Amino acid sequence: MKPWEKRRGRVAAGVSVSLHVAVYLALAAGGFFTLIHHYTRQDGVTGVMVYNADDLAGAGGHDAAGTDTDEGRVSQPDGRDRGPEGPESPESSDRAVAASDVASPDPDEAGADGMTYAAKTESGKGEPSVKGAAKGSQPSAQAGTERLSGHTGSAAGGRGWAAGPGKDEAAAPAGNLHVPDAVADVLDAIREKLPVKLSEAKMQPPTPTIPPNQSNTTVITAKDMESHHDTTVQQALQRVTGVTVNEMVPGISSYVKLNGDDRVLILVDGQSLANAQGSGYGRGSVDLTSLPGVGAIDHIEVTKGSGSVRYGSGAVGGVINIVTKKGDRRESSLYAYTGSWGMHGYTLTHSGRAGATSWLVSGDLEQRAYYAFPHGANTDHSRGDIARKSLSLRLDQDLTDHTSLTVKAYHQDYHGHGSTYKADPAGWYLTANKPIDRLINDYSVTYHFKKETAQPGFLRYFNDYQRTYWSNHYFTRTQGLEWRDNWQLGPHQHLTAGAEWTEDMGTNYEAHYIDKKRHNQAFYAEDALTFGKFTVTPGLRWDRNSTFGTHQTPRLAMNYKANDAFNVYASWSRVFSPPRLNDQFYVTTSRGITSQGNENLQPEEGYTQTLGFQYQAGPKTNIEGSIFHSNLQHVIRWDRSNPTYHEVENLDEEDKRGFELTWKQKVNDKWDYEAGYSYIRTKVDKGEGLAFDTTYNQPNGYHAGVHYHNGKWQANADMTAGTGRNDTYYRNNSYVVWNVGASYSPDAATIVYAKVNNLNDEAYDLYHNYPSAGRNWQVGVKRKF
Repeated sequence: MKPWEKRRGRVAAGVSVSLHVAVYLALAAGGFFTLIHHYTRQDGVTGVMVYNADDLAGAGGHDAAGTDTDEGRVSQPDGRDRGPEGPESPESSDRAVAASDVASPDPDEAGADGMTYAAKTESGKGEPSVKGAAKGSQPSAQAGTERLSGHTGSAAGGRGWAAGPGKDEAAAPAGNLHVPDAVADVLDAIREKLPVKLSEAKMQPPTPTIPPNQSNTTVITAKDMESHHDTTVQQALQRVTGVTVNEMVPGISSYVKLNGDDRVLILVDGQSLANAQGSGYGRGSVDLTSLPGVGAIDHIEVTKGSGSVRYGSGAVGGVINIVTKKGDRRESSLYAYTGSWGMHGYTLTHSGRAGATSWLVSGDLEQRAYYAFPHGANTDHSRGDIARKSLSLRLDQDLTDHTSLTVKAYHQDYHGHGSTYKADPAGWYLTANKPIDRLINDYSVTYHFKKETAQPGFLRYFNDYQRTYWSNHYFTRTQGLEWRDNWQLGPHQHLTAGAEWTEDMGTNYEAHYIDKKRHNQAFYAEDALTFGKFTVTPGLRWDRNSTFGTHQTPRLAMNYKANDAFNVYASWSRVFSPPRLNDQFYVTTSRGITSQGNENLQPEEGYTQTLGFQYQAGPKTNIEGSIFHSNLQHVIRWDRSNPTYHEVENLDEEDKRGFELTWKQKVNDKWDYEAGYSYIRTKVDKGEGLAFDTTYNQPNGYHAGVHYHNGKWQANADMTAGTGRNDTYYRNNSYVVWNVGASYSPDAATIVYAKVNNLNDEAYDLYHNYPSAGRNWQVGVKRKF
C-alpha cells in the first residue's frame, strides 16, 4: 500500500470520528438549550423539577389548581394579554390568518430534508414552492412558533402560572423545568451572554425569497407536470439537473440515480416503497414504472445527497418523496391521449368533500403495442408491449379539530414483454422477448394528531405487496408501523423523534428461497437549533436488524442564510445499507448461466456529504449549485464478467465525487428558461486500488429548457444530453435528446396538446445494450368537470 493511501485512511478515520463527536456534542447542545430557554425560578425547591402535562396547564393562562390571578386572559408571544375567549378582534383574527399561512400542518407535505413548509397559492391551498422560484416561499421548520412561544415561561414574557394539581403551594411560572434560586442564578448569567436572547427572537419568521434548506432539494409541482404533459413520474424526474435513470425497456423497467448513485429511497407521502428483494440490476430498490400515475400526485420532492435520519441510513444518492393529492374540492377530470406504436391511455380522476370527509380516486389505463428505436436490425413489432391498469384511492376523515385519519390504497396490474438485445456495429439485434406480469397491492392507515399546528405527528400502519414474473416468480411483502412527533421548544429549537418497525418477506421459487424474513426496529431523533442566521440540525438514528444487528448512524446538517437572496448549506451523514434478499439467497441456472448469491455478504458502510448554495441574483434570476462526495466500504456488486457464472461480491471501496450548477431565468411574463450541468466521477476498488468506473451512463450531464406561456397557449422545448461515456460499454460516448410540446386551452376547463419525444431520433442506451426509445409523438386532451 502506498504511503499516501495509508495517510488517507488515517485522515478519513480521523474525520469520521470528529464528525461523530460533532453530532453527539450538537445533540448535547440541544439538551442544554432546551434547559436554558425553558427553566423558571421557583422558591422552596432544592432540585430541578419537571412537571407533567396537567401541572403545566397554566402555560396557556390557567393554572392547574385554578388559582391563576389572570384567569380568562391568554398570554401573547410579545408579553401582552387579550381578553377572555370570545369573538376575536380584527387584529387577533389577522394574526391567526397570518399564522395559518406560514406552514402546512400536513405531515405528508414535510420535505425530504425534514422541513415542514407551504406557500399560499391563488386557490388558497398550501403547496411547497419550487426551490428558488420567484413566486412562493418556504419558511423554516420553526414556522408556527408564535403559537407555542407563550408556553416557555417567563422567557417569553407570558403570565401563565402552574402548580401541582390540588396542592396548596406557591404557584410557579409556567414552564417545563422549575429550578431553585441558586441554579437559576447561574442559568440567568449564561443566558445573558448568549448572542441571541429568546426575548429578542422574532415570533413570526419572515417568508424568505429563497428557503433556508439544508439540502439540495427540488420540488416538481403538479402544475409543472401538467404543463409538460407528463404521463409518468420518470418523465418529470428527467428534467431535473443531475438526475439520470437506468432504463432497460422504456416504460417497463427503470431505476433512478441521484448524484450518480441508484441507492435512492423513494417514498409516497413519507412512506418507503423499497422492495426487499432489490432490483434485477444495480442497487436500486423501487422500479419507477411501479409508481402511482401523475393524476394522483400533488408534487414530487427530489433531495440529492443526505436526507433526514427519519428516512433511514441507506439512501446514498438521495430521497424522492411523492406527495399525493388530497380531495379538497369536488372536481372530476379526464385525460386521454394517443400516439406512436399503438399507444393510448386514459386517466380519470375524481375528488370531493362532504363535511369532515374528503376523497380522491384516480384510475389509469395505458397500452402500447411495441416500441421502436434507430438502428434496429430486426424490426418486428413484438418488443416492449405494455398493458397497464392502476387505481389510487385516498380517503381523509377529520375526527376532531386536532386529529384525522387517512386511508390510502394503490393497485397496479401490468402485462407485457421485456426484450433483450445483442449489440452490433450495425445496430441492436432482438434476441428474446420475455413475458412480464406484475401485481401491486399497497394500503396504509395513518392517524394524524396535532394537525392544526406546524408540528404535526402521526401513527401509521402500512402493508405493501408485489408479485412479479420476469424469468422468475418474485413475491415480496413489506409491512410496518411508524410513529413520529414534533415539538417546538421555543423559537430557536424544533425537535423531531420517531420509531419504526418493519418486516420484509421475500420468495423466489426458481432461485430456491421461500418466505425469507427480516425485521428491523428503529428510533431516531433530530434537533433543529437556530442561532440568528445560522441553523444546525444534528440527528441520530438507531437500528436493530434481525440479520445484521444494531448500528447507529448520525447526521449533521447546517445552513447559513446571509440575507433574503443567499443561503449556503452543508450536510454529512453515515451510511449503513444491508444486502437485499436476492443478494444473499438467489441461486439459479438459466440458459447455461449460473447466478449465485452470498449469505455472508457484509453491509455497505460509509458516509456522504454535500455543500451547496442558493442565490437569487435578481428578481428574475436564480442560481443554485452543490458539490458532493460519498465513500463506501464493502460495496455490493454482481460480477457478470464470466459468461457462465455470475456472483455477488463485496468490493473494497467505491468513491463518488461531483458537482452541479443550475441557472433559472425569467425573461418576461411570457418567456423563461433554465440550464444545468452536472459532473460525476466514480472510482471503485476491486482489490487493486481505486480505478475509474466506466459503467456510469452520464459522467457529464446537461439540461436546458425554454418555456413560453401566453394566454391560452403554452409551449416547451427541453434538452437532455450526456458526454464522457465509455463507448466500448455503451452504444456511443455522447447523446443529445430534444423533447418539444405545445398546448392550447380553448376554455379554463380544457387543454389540448401535442408533443414529440426524442425529436432528433437519437440512438443511445441508458443501460448497457438496452436501446432507448426513438422519436415518438403523442396528442391528447384534458377536460375538467
